[in-house]
Parts: sequence; C-alpha cells; structure tokens
Amino acid sequence: MNQCLPPLLAALLLVSIASAQSIRGRVADSESGRPLAGITVAVARTTLGTVTDANGQFELNGLANGDCQLGISAVGYETLRPNVTVPAGEALAFMLKKAVVLLNNEIVVTAQRFESQSFDAPQTVSVLSPRYIRQTAPRSTPELLMGTTGVFVQKTNHGGGSPIVRGLMGNQVLLLMDGIRLNNATYRYGPNQYLATVDPLVLERVEVTRGSGSVLYGSDALGGVVQLISKTPGFAAGKPTVSGSGFGKWTSAGMERTARGEVRASARKVAFLGGFSARNFGDLLAGGDLGFQSPSAYQERAGDAKILVKTSQRSLLTASYQHLYQYDVPVYYRVAQDNYLKYSFIPQARTLAYLRWEKYSDHKWLQSVRFTASLNRSVEGVVNQRNKATTINRQKDVVNTFGGIVEVHSQPTDYWNIHSGAEYYFDRVNSTASTLNLQTQAVTAKRGYFADGSTMGNASVFTSHIVDWRRFQFSGGLRFNAITLNVRDEAIGNPRISPRALVGHFATTYRLHPNHHLIVATNTGFRSPNLDDVSKLGNVEANVFEVPNANLSPEKTFTLEAGYKFRTSRLSGSLMAFSTNLTNQIVRVESSFQGETVYQNARVYTKTNAAESLLHGGEAEAEVKILASLVAFGSLTYTYGQDLSKSEPMRRIPPLFGRLGLRSDHKGLSGRAEYIFAGKQDRLAGGDRSDIRISSRLSNGATPAWNVLNIYAGYSYRKYNLNTGVQNLLNRAYRMHGSGVDGVGRSLWVALTVGV
Repeated sequence: MNQCLPPLLAALLLVSIASAQSIRGRVADSESGRPLAGITVAVARTTLGTVTDANGQFELNGLANGDCQLGISAVGYETLRPNVTVPAGEALAFMLKKAVVLLNNEIVVTAQRFESQSFDAPQTVSVLSPRYIRQTAPRSTPELLMGTTGVFVQKTNHGGGSPIVRGLMGNQVLLLMDGIRLNNATYRYGPNQYLATVDPLVLERVEVTRGSGSVLYGSDALGGVVQLISKTPGFAAGKPTVSGSGFGKWTSAGMERTARGEVRASARKVAFLGGFSARNFGDLLAGGDLGFQSPSAYQERAGDAKILVKTSQRSLLTASYQHLYQYDVPVYYRVAQDNYLKYSFIPQARTLAYLRWEKYSDHKWLQSVRFTASLNRSVEGVVNQRNKATTINRQKDVVNTFGGIVEVHSQPTDYWNIHSGAEYYFDRVNSTASTLNLQTQAVTAKRGYFADGSTMGNASVFTSHIVDWRRFQFSGGLRFNAITLNVRDEAIGNPRISPRALVGHFATTYRLHPNHHLIVATNTGFRSPNLDDVSKLGNVEANVFEVPNANLSPEKTFTLEAGYKFRTSRLSGSLMAFSTNLTNQIVRVESSFQGETVYQNARVYTKTNAAESLLHGGEAEAEVKILASLVAFGSLTYTYGQDLSKSEPMRRIPPLFGRLGLRSDHKGLSGRAEYIFAGKQDRLAGGDRSDIRISSRLSNGATPAWNVLNIYAGYSYRKYNLNTGVQNLLNRAYRMHGSGVDGVGRSLWVALTVGV
C-alpha cells in the first residue's frame, strides 16, 4: 500500500496540473485606447487576482475549467464584471470607461457588510476614495472627514476630532477599522479624540454609513458607522517583486512636517506591505488675526504591516498590525480659557493586531466564510496642573480588547442574499491615577476614572437578508446583543450588570427606473451602557463630581427615513430625510455622595436613563459632469434636535452645513476647489451655554456662521506624484460649533510621493 502511495500522489498532482488553466488579457482605456497599468483583475469568490503591467497585460493561473466571473476595477473607472469561459484560448481584451461622476458608483462594504454597489444600498453612504485622500493629504483622520455629506467634525483640541453624524457623536457613533470595532468600554459620550489615533497615511479609503447600523454592527451605531479601510498589498502575476515608496509633506508656518516610507513585496501567493510615519505638528495658526494657538503642537509616530497569504485557490489568510503613538497632545482651550497651566494627553496611543481567514466556495449557503481574531489596545494618559497649583495630577487608562468574529455569506437563489454572523469582544480596563506634590515630591496614589480591573463582555448574533422581487428590493435583519459589565470596586459593591438588546431593520427600495430608486426604511438601534457610564467615581470635569450607577439600561432609537437616489452618465445624487426618536437616554442628573450634594467643592452627579430626544433632518448631495473631465459637486446637511425631557434643544447639534466645488482630472493633472460653509447655530441647550468651548465664542447668542475656500492641485508623472493645496484662501477666522480650537488660517502645503 505504501509503495502505491507515491505514484498515486503523482497521478493526482498531474491531474491537478492538467486541470489548472490560465487566461491572459489586456486592459485599456475605452476613450484613448491606451493600455492601463495597475488595474486590479480578480476572480469572483476566489483568492485569485493580479494587477496589469505597464502594457496593460495580465495573466491569471490556477483556474478550473468552466465559467467564472472577473472583477476588473480601478479608482476613476467603472468596475467591469465580465463572465469568461476557461480556458479562453486567446488573449482577452477589456475596455474600461472613465467614471467621471463617482457619486453612487462606488463599491462599498459597510452598508451591507459585503461588497455591493452604493447605488443599490438602502442607506446613504459617503465614500472617501484613495484619489481624494491623495489629493487632499489630510493632516489627521478627523480632518479627512471635514466637508463629508452628513458629517460635522467637532475638534476639542488640535490632536483630536469627533464626527457628528445625524446629530449624535462620541460613543453614539461607531468607529471600525477593517471591520473591527474601535469603540471600547471607556468610549465617552460627547466629543473625544479617538479617531485621531488612526494615521490617515495608512488608509485606502473611508466609508461613512449614515443612520443606525445596530443590526449589522451592534452597540454604539446609533448615528452611523465610520469604517476605516487600510491599504492592502496586491499579488504578483509573474516573478516576485519588491518596491518601495516615500512620502513627504510640508505645511507653512511650521504647522506640519511629515515623512513616510513604505515597502511592498509581491509574489503569486504572498503579498506584504509595511510602512512607518513620522509626523511633527507645530502650533495651529488660526484664521484672521487670531494668530497661533499655543500650546497645540505635538508629535506622532506610527507603524503598520499587512501580509496576505493564499492558503489555497479559494482561501486567504490576512495578518495585520498597526501602532500609533502621540506624546504630549495639548488641550488648548483648557490652558487658554480654563485656568490650567498644563492639560495634555500623555500619551495617546492605539495598537491593533488581527488575523483573518476567509474561504470562498460555490455552495449557495456558504459562498464565503470569514473568521477574524483581534487585539485592540488603547492607552490614554492625562496630565494636568492648575495655574498657581503646587500639585500635578496624572491619570492613565489602558483598555485591552480581545475580539472574535464569524461571518457567513449565502446566496440560496439569484434574488436572495444573506449575511449572518456572531461577534464577541472582551474589554479589560486598567485605570490608575496619582498626584505629585511639587514641594515635597510626594506621590499619592488615587482611584482612576474607572474601577481598575473592570471588564466588559459583548456577545451578539445577527442575520441580514436582501430579497429582489420585480422592481422591489427588500432588506431586513435582526441582531441580539448580550453585554456583561463587571465593576471591580468594593466601595460601590462590585456591581455586575447584564444589559440585553434585540434590534431590527427593514427597508424597501422601489426601482422607478434603473437610474432612479425610491427608499423607505425603518430601524431600531441601541447603545449599551459601558464602563464610562457605570464606574466613574470622582472629579471628571471642573465642578463635576460623578458617582456610579449600576442600574442603567441601553439607550434606544427608532428611526424612519425616506429617500431618493438617481444617477446618469452626467448627473448623480441623493436626497434623504430622517426622524429618530432617542429614548432611555443616559444623562447626568444631580445626586449625592456620602449624604452630600456638594463634595470636594464640586456638585455631585450620577448617570441615569432619564431623557428622551427627537432628531430629524435631511441630507442632499449631487455631482454633475460639466465637461469631459470637469465635475461640479455639492452637498447640504440639516439636523434638528430637541430634548423632549427638558423642552430645550439637544446639546452640540450642528448648524446647517455643506460644500460646493469643482474638480478636474486630465492627463496626470488634477485640480479641486471647494467652498465649505456652516450657518450660525442659535439653538443652544443649557449645557451648550455653560460650555466654555461654545460660550466663549458666542456672538449675539449664537455660534457665528462661517465659510472657507480651499484650493488643491496635483500632477502625476510615472512614479512621481506632486500635490499641493491652499487652505482657507480668504483667511477667514472661524470655529466649528462646539470646538475648543479655531480653524486653520491661510496656509500652503506641498506633498510629494515617489514610488509605487
């Protein structure tokens, strides 16, 4: 038997080699006929893929006999999905049409949790493409989102930035990196700086889904989901290759010095991408005659690596690592307005590592299966000292989050798609604090913001279905979430709470015409109380002493929305109106501690489910092709928020805001001009009027309206990409509503990329 085994294996190998086929082809521009290099060519539901060479040619090996579908795609071109028969015999030829109008033509993953056309999704999705990221060269990831339809960015400090989506922010908006939750057990309500711990130079694109994403993504996705998608290396068609690139950026007035290096290595079955960024940010120069805002300067270092391995023709293993570290990130308004000598994040850091395996098949119930294991580590340190104080306070919170995700995509019939899965995240929080007496050098340990050693477990199962029937598309789904919080603090009885939530969504799309869709949707959402809600004890803000409450339940939303999407070869756009009822809202209310309503000269508060609010508004966006390579674009967003419990406006609701502009791309040259604006905001809550970030800038009882003009230009030649821009060309003095820093003044930046 053993003697027969080698010949048998050899025979099987010969059969396998004989059945493995290849196809060759060429991809060219449909208008000029010139070959296109760097075009992605992939086989659907397999790991097989490559990119075209300098002559637009490609070769795919290891194919089985029969029919298969290719995906041929590149930024700026319409995706082509031809069906081919293997073996093809002769070389194939494909012509790609330029996608001058990009709105509603993007392939997105966040809306459905699998690849789909944004035009077909029952949600509105904003996509920030690789080309847009390269052209605008954002200083930080929050600043990348500025001007995006439906997204208003509040900046408490120069090293922070929190997106407001449909009037909600902080832990009511979910942040994802490559499908993995960044929100952890200590994410705060209101403005925070967590998005700024993502290096924009590592991003391939960003997708913002507006509206509740609780069914697909779980807790915190009340206002929307911001998905950050990192760069991915490509496989080689022929011999292994190694290449590198360098990036440098300079901004006037010493506001930015950035350098990044990347290395790529590609073979048929292995691909690698690694990079390192060093960034120095000077004090922010504000518009008008406001001058430099000091202190706001800080430094940042970041490194990342990603490796892809084809474990078989239809399976892929991905390993990824990201690390970012910021040291001494000042909170400017605290020093300038709040009687602090120093108030900084020391350090501010994030580390994410994950391992993902995905398998594709022709089985209708198991078209793809994906397993993801992750470790996310967040470090937030705060150092502050009051003016004339003889003590320095230090606080440090470290959160380690272990995650596991299983996803299955099925297509039982041509008109029925299913995406289901299970997720589990486990957070462990280490929180410490101390006070240093500068006179005696004595260090006194204190309780941290959170109960040290506390944990939070987050388990869920979900299923989402899409059914096409004649002119209708029906989308619906359910998610069940079970969360367990263990607070390790004997002083408050070591409470354990177990919130539960069942949420669902249903949407109907009616295709009036292939280019015109009407959408009606309803969904429920939830945000579970986390350790920031249930375990804080002590002075968390000036004149605020917070005590824990272990009797909290999830915040809930019920949303109705209706919209219209349209697209033609020259015009594309969408209109969406929504109304959201937010109930069981977790808010601070006056309380007592040890029988006192005022403790350590601060008013005592606790959090409770005591509020109900109503949000409604609308979003509109459009792109129109004026000339062959000239596009006009615009967007407008309106949000109205009312706290029904207090009969006053909700806090931090953005004013009416939008963007108008022109962009052009032609033969390596690119240009972009955009006019970004916001109206005044005079609908202020009591908390807004007492917030020095807002009250100090009020004019006639309102945050003033503002507008800025930005100009961008770029030129690409072979392996050289030069981009430049002038921000706030008219040098307007302005501040985003609720922010702690003013907007950047007139400034020039130049960025150069050399290499792939």
